[in-house]
Amino acid sequence: MNFFRSRIVKSVKWLLERLGRVLAPSNQFGINPFADVRRLASTWNNPIKTIFDVGANDGETALAVLEEFPEARVLSFEPHPSTFAKLVARVGGSPRFRGFNLALGTDIGEVEMIEYDESKTNSLTPNSRFAKRFKTQGRSIRVKETTLDTFCSENLIDRIDLLKIDTEGFDLVVLQGCSSMLQKESIRFILVEFNDLQPREGVFGGALLPFENMLSPFGFRFVASYNDYINTQGEMFFVSNALFCLPPHN
Repeated sequence: MNFFRSRIVKSVKWLLERLGRVLAPSNQFGINPFADVRRLASTWNNPIKTIFDVGANDGETALAVLEEFPEARVLSFEPHPSTFAKLVARVGGSPRFRGFNLALGTDIGEVEMIEYDESKTNSLTPNSRFAKRFKTQGRSIRVKETTLDTFCSENLIDRIDLLKIDTEGFDLVVLQGCSSMLQKESIRFILVEFNDLQPREGVFGGALLPFENMLSPFGFRFVASYNDYINTQGEMFFVSNALFCLPPHN
């Protein structure tokens, strides 16, 4: 029931975001992350041409960014085989889209993934924040993983304008696998998911402050957070996203 409620909330949120673009003051951030990326990119004369959609699921984000950034190509990464098939069926018709049946992290080769009845909660860690909070039982499968640095090197990609990561607790590991791209200042905007400010004992990932601690030495600045939904029954649980940017040097 919570999943259906969250889908309805997301649909209403999407409509409100669209309306907010018209009604919100021109200097207000924190309503729509993609609108904020477009505004900052325009201000800095930094066109959005290459988008990485890591943890693409069945293509919801891919469709959104294809619409939001009509000049951009979108590379989506989804390791789960049947979910990847849905992604390609849903988005594969766009000439600006490429899908990869891969996980991104710090290892190269086959790794264990935990799959659940709801594909949005699949994770490369068995103790993600969602799984621990709702005590969901998963099944282990093997999937292919590489690092973002390796993928970019092998595919001659020297710049990512927007890196979106939604990997159910594994987001920080994805970033740890792209230290070379970060060091070269080859990533301009990063959008990650979080559920808490501080790390929690017994939970892998899902905290916001470790992102700040990792990204700030590379020059990134926190822009805004965007809440998807909040569950107040029992222990409070929320899903939000955080946008970081790499401003031009003065």
